[in-house]
Amino acid sequence: MNEIGKLLTETRIKRDLELDQVARETNIAKRYLEALEQDDYSVFPAEPYVLGFLRNYCEYLDLDPEEMINLYKQIKIQESSLPPDALLQKRSFSFSRPLLIGLGVLAAIALMAVLVFFALKSWIPAIRNRKQQENSKIERIEKREAKIYELGESKFEERVFEQDSLKLRIEDREYTIEVEKISPRLNLKTSAGTQVISLGQTVKIDLNDDLTADIEITVEDIDKNNSEVGALISVLTGSNVSEGAPTVESDVVVSDSESAVSSASKVLFESGSAYPVVLNATFRGYCLFRHEADKANREERYYQKAEQLTVQANNGLRIWASNGNAVKLQVVAGGKTVDLEVSRPGEVIVKDLKWIRDDQTKRFKFIVVDVD
Repeated sequence: MNEIGKLLTETRIKRDLELDQVARETNIAKRYLEALEQDDYSVFPAEPYVLGFLRNYCEYLDLDPEEMINLYKQIKIQESSLPPDALLQKRSFSFSRPLLIGLGVLAAIALMAVLVFFALKSWIPAIRNRKQQENSKIERIEKREAKIYELGESKFEERVFEQDSLKLRIEDREYTIEVEKISPRLNLKTSAGTQVISLGQTVKIDLNDDLTADIEITVEDIDKNNSEVGALISVLTGSNVSEGAPTVESDVVVSDSESAVSSASKVLFESGSAYPVVLNATFRGYCLFRHEADKANREERYYQKAEQLTVQANNGLRIWASNGNAVKLQVVAGGKTVDLEVSRPGEVIVKDLKWIRDDQTKRFKFIVVDVD
């Protein structure tokens, strides 16, 4: 398979390029470039890495990447121990092109006739009914305007809808809690971040960062499949709030105390309560990227230059990248955006992003820490 490596080396030398320069400009580790030029593919973790790095290197040298990849696959077939008959597809009987075109036209005409028949029979009445339902739905929405509720010392119990607001005055400052979303769970936008509350859950929120819960909200009734019916909530404020620190029962789980976290960690956010976060990834080159949100939803795929990814999590995330320098990471939470530091070209990274609680200050910190 020395044809590929020889062609890559000769092209690079003709362009008066050094491997160190190529590694910097392509975000491909030097050892992988040397392996490609020496046709030594044993150093790559898997064949997708070979194909990805070969494609990027060919594009950098202005070579045809598809031609080189096809050459690589042909040579792999030649080196295979399987007999040639097993590698080649057996030719089967095929219809002539004019006959296929004629059959295709007849099939299309028949299909169109069937579709028109069913449309006249059932689709048109169904569309009319759907339009009537949508019109009635729009009329109901237009009739109701968003409400603003002033909270006092007495218990508040009301069915709220999207775009409604709760206002609470603490000392000389007024705080607003907005209803962002109703189903499947109640989303409340507060000064301490977005709180996500499920049916039957109670959350205490510290609005003024004095480490004391200012408001206690419980979801008494909610329809997970229909946001139009709203959500029935009960609210306690001031001295009526049960004693204790602000809770994070709104589906946010704190992983560890600060004493259990490595000193190499970095604090991205700090607040009196924990809240959901969003990770934005923008890829600057070819990269294998894997992410796991809330220790449950794991996804993995290869990303090309200029592709983007958005991941939401309540508790935290773990991320893997085959080339940490090929991806730009941003974390968004509580109305703030923080950029994560990039790594060296070709470096494999594994990072945990999660909430912890400081045992001394009793505050919550969202940190990023490298995983060995």
